[in-house]
Amino acid sequence: MAVEEMSEAVSVRADFSGGVITPRAFRWNGRSYRVTAVNARWEDREGAHASYHLSVQAGGDTFFLSFSAGDMLWRLDRVILPG
Repeated sequence: MAVEEMSEAVSVRADFSGGVITPRAFRWNGRSYRVTAVNARWEDREGAHASYHLSVQAGGDTFFLSFSAGDMLWRLDRVILPG
């Protein structure tokens, strides 16, 4: 298993419904990924703004995405690739 740490801006298509964020797809390194499952969700606060973190499955890999309510940006924080 390979773990790659990063903090890269990505484009994400997500649903915002009932106070829950559900990513449906994202684009990274010129490639589109369809989210097949959300593994976990958690929230952090820095001052007045929240950051929402999600672990998702796409194409057999695990991606950690975050959405910052302060600057309205999505980031890819980490990728876990099977060995």
